[in-house]
Amino acid sequence: MPAHSVTNEVSGDAMPDEVASLHLVQPAEQATEPALAEARSWGDAFLAKPAAGDHIVQFYEDERFLFDAVAHFAGAGLTAGEPVLIVATEPHRMAFAQLLRRNGCRVEEAVASGLLTMLDAQETLVRFMVGNEPDAERFYSVLGEALQNSRAQRSQARVRVFGEMVDLLWRGGNRAAAIRLEDLWNELARLHSFTLLCAYAMGNFYMPGDGEPFDKVCGRHSHVIPGNERTALRSLEHEVQQRKELEAALRATLRRRSAAAGVMLERNAQDAERFRLLVESVKDYAIFMLDVDGRVSSWNVGAERIKGYRADEILGQHFSRFYPPETVGRCAEELEIAARDGRFEDEGWRVRKDGSRFWANVVISRMLGRDGKLIGFAKVTRDLTHRRALDEERIARAALEQALAEQKKSEELREQLIGIVGHDLRSPLSSVIMGADLMLKRGMLHDADAKVTARIARSAERMAKIISQLLDFTRSRLGGGMRVEPRPADLAEICAEVIAEAETTHPDRSLIFEADPDMRGVWDGERLAQVVSNLVGNAIAHGKADGAVSLVLRDEGDSVTLSVHNQGPAIPAEVLPAIFEPFRRLARRASRNNDGLGLGLFICRELVAAHRGEISVQSTDEAGTTFTVRLPRQP
Repeated sequence: MPAHSVTNEVSGDAMPDEVASLHLVQPAEQATEPALAEARSWGDAFLAKPAAGDHIVQFYEDERFLFDAVAHFAGAGLTAGEPVLIVATEPHRMAFAQLLRRNGCRVEEAVASGLLTMLDAQETLVRFMVGNEPDAERFYSVLGEALQNSRAQRSQARVRVFGEMVDLLWRGGNRAAAIRLEDLWNELARLHSFTLLCAYAMGNFYMPGDGEPFDKVCGRHSHVIPGNERTALRSLEHEVQQRKELEAALRATLRRRSAAAGVMLERNAQDAERFRLLVESVKDYAIFMLDVDGRVSSWNVGAERIKGYRADEILGQHFSRFYPPETVGRCAEELEIAARDGRFEDEGWRVRKDGSRFWANVVISRMLGRDGKLIGFAKVTRDLTHRRALDEERIARAALEQALAEQKKSEELREQLIGIVGHDLRSPLSSVIMGADLMLKRGMLHDADAKVTARIARSAERMAKIISQLLDFTRSRLGGGMRVEPRPADLAEICAEVIAEAETTHPDRSLIFEADPDMRGVWDGERLAQVVSNLVGNAIAHGKADGAVSLVLRDEGDSVTLSVHNQGPAIPAEVLPAIFEPFRRLARRASRNNDGLGLGLFICRELVAAHRGEISVQSTDEAGTTFTVRLPRQP
C-alpha cells in the first residue's frame, strides 16, 4: 500500500509516513458490552482472513477484547486447517484455550495433532535474548524451528502466529529490544510463510514523549487494530478518512493520557521528594545508589550508621570497599547478575570503615532509563549480625541438645548390651566354677580326676576375669569412663582382704603389708579392691620367685598413697611410657602362664582416674618396680 502524509486532526501535526501508510481497523469508544461486541464484529471479519505476510498489531485496554480477537484469529485458522502457533503468557494461553473450546474448537485434538502449538512467551524470550538484546541468529533458530514444527504435517500451509513477547519487553521497560524484535519478525517473514498478530496494552503508552515510540511500533506493522476508544466504522469505503480519524483517535488517547500524566508527574515529583527525604532519614537500612560501574552516587544516614563512612568520604568510591578481602572479587559478578536478572540478593560478611565485620543482607536492584538502558543500581543493606548470632546460638544449642540426647540413648543401649553380654557369658562360667568346686570339696574324685577338675575351675575363673576386664574396657572406651559408686570405706581393711586372698593362692610367696592408722575415705571399695588385687597379682607374677612383695599405705592428710613393690628385672624403658595403655602385656617367666589380655593396668588407671586419683610407676634393676596410687579421701 503506498505511503501517505496524514494530518493529525487533534494537534495539527504532520504524522510520519510510516504511520500514515498503515491499514487501521477501529473498535469502540468505551468498554461497554455493546461497544465491545460492535468492535469485535468489525475486527473479527478482518482477522478471520488475513493475507500471508500480514504483520498485524492489536492495541487493547480491556483484556476481553484481546481474548476474543486472538480466539477468532486462531479459531478461523484451525477451522481452515491452518497451523496455529501461540506464544503467550500462561494466563493468556489458558484464556485463549477456554474461548477456543467455547467456540467449538477441539483444542486437545489440535494440540495432539500438531495443528495448534502453544509456547510460553517468557521461556521463549529467554532462549534467544543475550543480555538485554534479542540475538538474531538465536531468534531465527528458535522461532524458525517452531514454525517448521507447526508446518511439519502441512508443508504448504501458512502458519497463523500470535505473539506477545514484544509486549513483555515493552512492559519491562526494554523498548529498544521490543522494536528490534518486531524487525526480526519482519525479517523472518522472508524465510517462512506466516501471518503474525502482535498485541500491546494501551497502558504502555501514556507518558509524555510516548508518541515517537508509538509511531515506531505502528511503523513495524502492516495493519493496526486500535483499542476500544471510538465508535466502529462499518465499512472500508473511505479508507484514508478512516485512517485520519483513527490515527487522530489514537493521538487523542495519547494526549488525554499525557495530560493526566502531567498531573501525575507533578504528584510524582512531590512523591519523589518525599521518598528522597524518607530514604535519607532511614537509620536501620543502608540505602544508596551505584552508577553502572559500581561507584557510590548517593548515601543515607542508615548507610553512615551501619558502614561508618560519611557521605563526603564515600561518594565516588567503589562499593567493593564494603567487602572483606576473600569476597571482594564477587562485586562484579553481583552487578552482572542484577543487570541481567533485575535483582540480586545475598547474605554475607561486610566490612565497616573501622575494619570490623558485620553480617549483612544485601539487595541490589537494576535501574533502567526511559530508553531501557542500564543507568545504575539501588543497593539496600541490613545489619543482621545480632540475628545471625542468635541463629547460631539457637542452632548450636539445638545441636548440643540433640548430641546429648543421642549420647544418652547410646549410653543406655551400651549398658543394656554390656549387661546382656555379661550375664550371658558369666552364667555358664558360674555353673562350671560352682560344679568344679563342689566336686573338689566332696573329695570323691581320684587324684587324676581331681587335678583335671581343679584345672577346669582355674580356667573358668580365668575366663571370668577376662570377661570382667573386657566389660570394664568397653565401658571405659565407649561409655565415658569407668563407673564408681563411692561410699565411706577403710582402705586398710580392703587391702588386708586382698593380701589374705593372695596368701591363700600363693602360699609360697612372701607378702608384706603396712598401713598408717587412719586409712578411711569415700571410695568404691569393690573397685579399689580390684585395683589392689591387680597390682599385687602383677607384682607376684613378674617379681623374683624368692623375693618379697610389699603393699604400703601412707596417710597424706587429704589424700592417701598406696604402693606395691617387688624385686625383679626392670620394666624395659621403651615399654614404660605406654604401660597403662590397653592390650599391653609384660613378658612373664617361661614357667608362668601368660593368660591375661593386657587390660589390667589400663583398668587400674581408669578406676583410679574415676576416683580423681593418679597412678605412676618406677622401675630399675637395682630398686625393683614400684606402682604408686594417690587417692583423695573425698571424691
